[in-house]
Amino acid sequence: MKKTLIIHIGWHKTATTVIQLYLANCREKLRKYDICYPAIDNQTGYGRIKHSDLLVSVFNELHPRYKRSAIRPFSELFELSVKEINDSKCRWAVLSEEGFSMENPGISKLMGRYKEYFDEIKIVAYVRRQDYFFESFHSQVVKQSVTRDTKNLDAFLSHPGIKKRADYALILDWWAAEFGKENILVAPFERQTVVPDPLTYFFNLAGLPTKIFDEFPLEKIQAHNSPPREVTEFFRYLNMKGVDFHEKALCGYLLKSGATLTDTKYFGRAERERILREYGSSNERVAREYLNRENGVLFEEPVREYLNCPETWTGLTPEDVLDYAMPVIGMMSFEISRLRNENQRISIFKKKISNFLDKIYRRMIKKHGNS
Repeated sequence: MKKTLIIHIGWHKTATTVIQLYLANCREKLRKYDICYPAIDNQTGYGRIKHSDLLVSVFNELHPRYKRSAIRPFSELFELSVKEINDSKCRWAVLSEEGFSMENPGISKLMGRYKEYFDEIKIVAYVRRQDYFFESFHSQVVKQSVTRDTKNLDAFLSHPGIKKRADYALILDWWAAEFGKENILVAPFERQTVVPDPLTYFFNLAGLPTKIFDEFPLEKIQAHNSPPREVTEFFRYLNMKGVDFHEKALCGYLLKSGATLTDTKYFGRAERERILREYGSSNERVAREYLNRENGVLFEEPVREYLNCPETWTGLTPEDVLDYAMPVIGMMSFEISRLRNENQRISIFKKKISNFLDKIYRRMIKKHGNS
């Protein structure tokens, strides 16, 4: 039986969580349909639904002086993954981690070790238009607990690694050099392309049996949507001040606070067009060489203007952050004050009850002592 390995490399902010959650939640059920989604060995919290431990082991192998965490070395996790896949006796296996699309050619070379154990290896990559990718990815690294970035969007975009990560042709070429261009499966992350939904499209693109959805349909999974700009900037301000917060609880509250919020978008139309010009040749090459599109168009959605997105929105100072986030902060302050007053009222009431019970107790002791 021909054995095929699917390596899902992301990119970030392309419904990877939806795909990974389904694969993780249906891990045992998938084997009935000849699909193995290995758990490997989860020594950190990152690898519960995806293969972040494997990615970190790759990073540690490539950068031994800058180890991110004390997990098993790549050679051990590699052997564990191969054993788990072989023991499953499944025709297909899937590895998924958006960090595999990081800007380092060594990642694809190290993952090339899997070629010895599989008849076929396919690389699945969802790519998002760069202006949208930058906005969403920036919001993610600001609000997620493992990074809590403090850089404003301008500083974030000036980082060489971030700029290189959006050069899709460059990174896809690294994977093509290791696994062959014919095995690189690319999908522009746009509504008209990824249909009817990102998960079903992923199965179709990778050649996995979709009949599993008849028995185990995709349940509604909460995707990691980007919050409005005020929320992102408020989180960034908290990061700068070293304030600890529970991301999901705080983000959920802010979105329901009733404050007047704008949009998730930062860039105006002129800035979007500038970004797409910068990556124009790279995108055209992906369209022609990986999707066989003769017109060279990778992203078909037209560039549009968004309300309240002036070109000067980026480059905010901490004081500017507070100005933009003030509607949210104001609503939070009101709610915090209300809760504080409520707690004080309850505390006073509890104190009165405690004093009352104490008096009764003393009287009982006194009466018992007299008797």
